[in-house]
Amino acid sequence: MKSWLKLSALSLTLALMSLNTSHAAPPVGKQVTGAVILQGGSDSAVKWPAPLTDSYKVHVFTPNNGTATNALYRVYPNGKRAGSTACLSTDAKFPCYEVTVDQTQHQNAWTQLMQNDDPATKWNFVKGKGYVTLVASNLSAAELLSASVLVRFENQSIVIGKIYQGGIIFYVDNSGEHGLVAAATDQSTGIQWSNGTYLYTGANGVAVGTGAADTNSIIKSQGAGSYAATLAANLVLGGYSDWFLPSKDELNLMYQNIGAGAAAPLTNIGGFTSNYYWSSSEYGYRYAWVQEFGAGSPGGSMKSYTTLYVRAVRAF
Repeated sequence: MKSWLKLSALSLTLALMSLNTSHAAPPVGKQVTGAVILQGGSDSAVKWPAPLTDSYKVHVFTPNNGTATNALYRVYPNGKRAGSTACLSTDAKFPCYEVTVDQTQHQNAWTQLMQNDDPATKWNFVKGKGYVTLVASNLSAAELLSASVLVRFENQSIVIGKIYQGGIIFYVDNSGEHGLVAAATDQSTGIQWSNGTYLYTGANGVAVGTGAADTNSIIKSQGAGSYAATLAANLVLGGYSDWFLPSKDELNLMYQNIGAGAAAPLTNIGGFTSNYYWSSSEYGYRYAWVQEFGAGSPGGSMKSYTTLYVRAVRAF
């Protein structure tokens, strides 16, 4: 029995190594690798636990050698009733939902598990209890081990435009669990970037993820005072005190995703004016990167100008 388990584990490892996602763009979401539950016969399964207690859409990946025409997935948002083999969506405490996937039609691709072909299908999972499983009752052993060993849980609470942890989400990374929120209102309608003197601060980051470090560099170099970076860093909003001035690219994402550059229905849900906003990214010792939120034009502004706006952001 132990040797068979080791062989099965090896087969699963080889199946994992054979996956080729280079031609299949993964959806946003937390990627989870399944654990094979080998109990013999129809009790064998591949199981993926939900990352958090939250609402998720579920996407499964079919490898390029997937051959099962009726791969049966079951979704247990609250876990499985002890001793039960039934899958009933009408079970009030432990509902179960079945979705069949024809792997031959979705090879080397991600597929959303849907009910009645509805892309809005989502389930409210409980962490530590809820999971998705692929059952073996209608699969051969080879099909089970070569079936999808990757699942993505797409969090429906963490999406662009929603209010979350003190602000409006304007960026979500590929994990679906982390990103950036912007304060819902401006922190200033006119304040300077500098603290009275032109100098290099070392705030050279422009990419997404560099705003916090830039803000710290500005304050470390310029010291105490009332200027854009300290205004953002000293903000306490929604119970959070880790706000910062966005980097050049973070500022642009705000414009594109929740500003005037966003497609409906998210167009300017951030409530931005058409004025210029400061970024934390330095552009020489006299200038810093800014962006106009009417047409979205980026550019450089002298750090001493006092007419630019501030909108603080934080990471989650």
